[in-house]
Amino acid sequence: MTQKTALNLSTGAGNLKRLCWLRGILISFEGIVFLLTSSRFQFPLTGLYLVLLFNTILISSTAFRLLINKTAVGDREFFLQLLLDLLSQTTLLFFSGGYTNPLVSVYLVTISIGSALLPRLFSWSLTCSAVLFYTLLMKWYLPAGLDSAPEQSLLHQQVINIHLSGMWITFVLSALLINYFVELMASALRKQQKDIATARELQLRNENILAIAIQAAGAAHELGTPLATMAIILGDLQDEYKDPTLRDNLKLLRCQVDECKKRLQQLVTESQYNGIESIEIRDFLCRVIQQWQLIRPESELHYDTSQWPLSVYLSCDLTLYQAISALLDNAEDASPGQVSLEVKQNNQSLTIQIRDKGMGFPEAHAAQRMEKHPDSSREACFNAISDRFSLKEDGLGIGLLLSQASIERLGGQVHICSQQEQGSLTEIQLPITSKKLFQQSRK
Repeated sequence: MTQKTALNLSTGAGNLKRLCWLRGILISFEGIVFLLTSSRFQFPLTGLYLVLLFNTILISSTAFRLLINKTAVGDREFFLQLLLDLLSQTTLLFFSGGYTNPLVSVYLVTISIGSALLPRLFSWSLTCSAVLFYTLLMKWYLPAGLDSAPEQSLLHQQVINIHLSGMWITFVLSALLINYFVELMASALRKQQKDIATARELQLRNENILAIAIQAAGAAHELGTPLATMAIILGDLQDEYKDPTLRDNLKLLRCQVDECKKRLQQLVTESQYNGIESIEIRDFLCRVIQQWQLIRPESELHYDTSQWPLSVYLSCDLTLYQAISALLDNAEDASPGQVSLEVKQNNQSLTIQIRDKGMGFPEAHAAQRMEKHPDSSREACFNAISDRFSLKEDGLGIGLLLSQASIERLGGQVHICSQQEQGSLTEIQLPITSKKLFQQSRK
């Protein structure tokens, strides 16, 4: 089942539940009206309540069967449910005065729901059915009479007054029900459309990431031979040249090449294992910092391990290490030597904060993000990486994109905002796992 199909089914089931609540209100209202007017009108009250009970059982059982069996509630099923409502209302009106009964306006509630939720064909079919039933009730119905009155004119005036009062009450109830329930159902449809658009954007982003992953796998395979050649040449150069400064530089290059080879081998191993482990937050961050400083030995990161939470565990894999390293790279490129890292614990989640003193986000990009997210303020944190974006002249914006995808895959989120004083703040929120899972992952 696709994500879009699941959204459609959940929305249909939700609207069917709201329709059941609406039916309960209308049936209760009709039963009370019949009871209050039975002393003045000559209604076959027992027959009316039997019809009301039969209709309630019929339409409720069909709706509950769909909900309990988790049957797909599409346009066709919802149309049939509304058609059952029309038939139920028609049978009640047949036994209680037909078109002269002011409750005939209840047809409008069903028509309005169909017009708001159903496609044009089903909507017009429902409207035509209501018009047909109304027309039939003008000719075939059991008339409702009044008890004998001493004067015929007083009898006629009482009929008119009661009919007009009933029409007003029915109109008020219909207007309130239409406004409340149709608004709820329309809101559910709007939310469904928004969820579908979000799912579509997520699918496009995942396809983009998949294309990048395929290209990266090919590049990793091709890089193996050049790196091996560079390692051999650098080893020969170290043996050949005796100058201390040059030897130190060659040693640094050799370490960088060895680290690249190690990362490629780790990538291959991790892709075969593809496992997620639980790790204590302190151990995780120490590994991240150690690996990051191997690649960027000249960089300086400000952090205080004494402020980090104790005995707090999170789920991670190789991609999470790479994601945090990429975000550290961006902060270091924005303000070399002015990057700080903090960790905070909030209930069942961890927040890793990376601050830099760079230029922050440019006004043009901020304006573009404001158009996409009008509900967010310029200073507020926003979900920053829905598209490729880079502040570096030679940057491709892939690092941010992959970082967000990796973190979201583990149940986390990434938010970026410009700080009021200077620079940017990157927040990574990750869920906390239990110590039991940590112990299982160590076995």
